[in-house]
This record gives sequence, C-alpha cells and structure tokens, in this order.
Amino acid sequence: MFKSLFGSLTGKGQAQEVKESREVKTAASAPAAESGDNLALPHTLGFVTHQPLHDLQQRVVGYEFMVRDTVKRRESSAGQWLQFDRLMISTLVNMDVFRLLNSRRALVHVSTLSLQDASLEAFPSDRVYFVLNPAIDDPVSHTTIALIDQHRAQGRRFALEPSLFDRRVLPEALQDELFSRIDLLILDFSGAADEVLAPFMDQMLARYPAARWYARNIGSSEDFDVCVKTPGAAKRFVLFQGAFLTAVRSQSAGKADASQMRVLEIMRLLRAGAETQEIDAQFKLDSVLLFKLLRFINSPANGLSRKVMSIEESLLLLGRESLFKWLTLLLFTSRKDDGRSVALLERSLFRARFMETLGKLGGNNRLECEHLFLTGMFSLLDALMHVEMASALSPLDLPPTVADALLNQRGMFAPYLALAISAEQDNADRIVALAELLKLAPADVNKAHIDAMVWAQEILQQSE
Repeated sequence: MFKSLFGSLTGKGQAQEVKESREVKTAASAPAAESGDNLALPHTLGFVTHQPLHDLQQRVVGYEFMVRDTVKRRESSAGQWLQFDRLMISTLVNMDVFRLLNSRRALVHVSTLSLQDASLEAFPSDRVYFVLNPAIDDPVSHTTIALIDQHRAQGRRFALEPSLFDRRVLPEALQDELFSRIDLLILDFSGAADEVLAPFMDQMLARYPAARWYARNIGSSEDFDVCVKTPGAAKRFVLFQGAFLTAVRSQSAGKADASQMRVLEIMRLLRAGAETQEIDAQFKLDSVLLFKLLRFINSPANGLSRKVMSIEESLLLLGRESLFKWLTLLLFTSRKDDGRSVALLERSLFRARFMETLGKLGGNNRLECEHLFLTGMFSLLDALMHVEMASALSPLDLPPTVADALLNQRGMFAPYLALAISAEQDNADRIVALAELLKLAPADVNKAHIDAMVWAQEILQQSE
C-alpha cells in the first residue's frame, strides 16, 4: 500500500545523488525575493525536529520535518512567510537531510505562497512531499491551483491538513479544486474530537478517493486501531505518527519472551563480572542470539579493524561496557522481527547515539558518554517489553546515573534524555530550554540529530 503511494525507488547512483544535493544547495542559497515585509530572521532557523512516519506494520518509512524558532508564522504577512520558507529550505539543505532519504521519504512544510519558489524544483520529487500551509492574508486562488498543476505535471506531490484550510483561506468554490489535487491528506488526532471526526462526517474519504491519509499525533493503540480497523478507512490510511508506538500495553503473566529473558540474564552476568565461559554457555543455549550479536558488532558502521567471531573475542576487543551496550540491541530483535520492535530499536539507537554525541560536545568523559548511550538504548525498554520501567530494569545492575535518569528523570543524564524525547515530540520550547541548560548551540544539536538518525539507519541496514 505504501509503495503504491510513494512509488518505487529510482535506483539512482551516488553521482546522481551528489548532483541533486548540489542543485538543491545552489537553489536554496539564492537570494530571497525582496519584500516590503522584512522580518528579522537568523541566517538559518533554529532547531529541526523530526517526526518518524510509520506504515501499517509500524515500520519507519519516512520523516516529517519541522523547523522551529520564535517566529509566529500564523501572525506573519505574506512577505514574511516567503522569507521563512526560504530559510527553512536552507536549513534543511545545510543539514543535508537528504542523507536520510535513500530508502525513505520526507514531508517538508512550505506555504502556498512558495509554490512559485524555484527552490522547490531542485528537491527530489520521488522522495519529498510538500506539505502546504495556508497564509491568512493570501487565500487560495485559481492561480494557486494552476501552480499546483504545474508542479504535479513535473512529478511533485503534495499533502495538506484539511482542517487548516477553512473559508478564510480557501473559498468554498475552490475546495474540491484544491483537495482533489492533493496526494496525502492529514488528520491530526491532537485536535478536538469534532475536528478529528469532521473528515469522516463530511465523507472526505469518498469525495477524494485518489488521496491517501496520514494520521498524525496518534496517542494510543486505540487511536491507531481506529485508523486501521474502521470500515472504509483501513485501506486509505498509509502513514502514522505519534506516541502510540511507545505506549506500554499490559501483558498477561507468563507471556514474557524466552529469548528476551535469556538476553537479560546474559546482561546480568556481564554486569556481575561473570567468567567468559559462563556467559558463553548462555549463548550456546540459543545460537541465534550469538549470530545476531556478532552481526551487529561486525556492522561496517562500527568500523572494527577485524571481524569478531566469538564472545571471548568480543570481550577482549570491545570490553565489558561496550559488549553490554551492544547486547541491548538483542532485546529488540531476539523475538520475531515485527515492525514495531524494529521501529522501537531504531528510535532507541537514535536516542543512544544522539545523547552520546551531545555528551561528547558537552565535554563529558568517555565512561559518561558510554552511559549516556546506555540511557538512550534502555529508554524504550518498558514499551518493548510491555512492563513498567522499574520491572524492565530490575534484572540489571545499571550505573546509578543511568537508572536515575530512566526511573526518576533526575540526575546528570536526565536533560540529555529529555532533549532527545522533546526533539521527537516537536516540543520547541522544551528543546530551546534544554539546549541552553546543556550549553549546546542549535547548529550542533541539529547536526548531532541528523547524524544520529543516519547512523541508526546504517546499523539496521548493514546488520540485515
């Protein structure tokens, strides 16, 4: 279903990827059109947050990018909107977000005013959807529709949230003209109940049969079920985003996964200083676990000088702290590789790498950075195992700083974890406050953010 929405991969080579990236950078660095509404904007905008997008099997298949700053766009004039869009595009290009899109897609927000911006023509049309936002003082017109048609003729695709396009910005006579040209319609579950239900009451699913739907801010598994089980809607929803993925669901007693329990026991032995033979004996009871562990460790993304072939070699080459770090990956992949577990693993990897990098930027020592990595990796263990965090961590003897951050949201690692979570939740005010607390510049946080996302992807792809 997702493939039919986004199309197949083009199989472009590296040279073509570099060429496209340069074209986008050139276009985005061109001077913005002069306007009488000069807004005092920075050279590049503030923090960029990413919203992972999931398919029906809850696998990560794309990202929605939001650039946040103190600018109140909804109160801005048309000229200010144009300036903001240009700076937003520059920010995304300067961060080289296209590194993330080899096998995934991006939703990039622009205003309807920017449909005339030449920068859009340089974006890879097979990988980017432009999410249109309305400008209050410049309603949708026949000119807007004509510009959309021009872009669509060149292969570009569009998304929008219907609830934002009320009669102030979209004349009723043009509603069908606009919505029938949109490839992806957005339903935000964080809105009031009547707003969420409105598209169904207005029979939008039937009125625009060519469009697919993206459900944003799904807060629970129940909301997810509404999208995937409601008659008539299940085949139309193709993208999902929200806290539903990390929600802890009750699990019946006796249903704990045997492989996960074995991994936790191995981790306990490792922390307790057990002999190599005792640890190796546990792996011999489940040879698949050892195979998976060595696959992760020997991933090219880790840059080891030679391949590790046994637990003894792993301990000698990596040390107990690093081996313990990689064992956490087995908790997410020890059982059947369902989409949800893999998505939780990718998010945990992102948090771990992101926090470790921020720790290095902040001047923390090597052991503290290792423990920051562990904090990120364990931060979703409760969601994975469907138990309270205290129960999930009880078999392990974690360092006090790691346990305090995970269980009590306190201590020296807590701000790093809070910053990683805030970036995922698009909490702009919280991101700014935490970055200032940690004395980190927006540009450094943005780079660490994208680098961590790319690294998490590479670990998963290279270990398959």
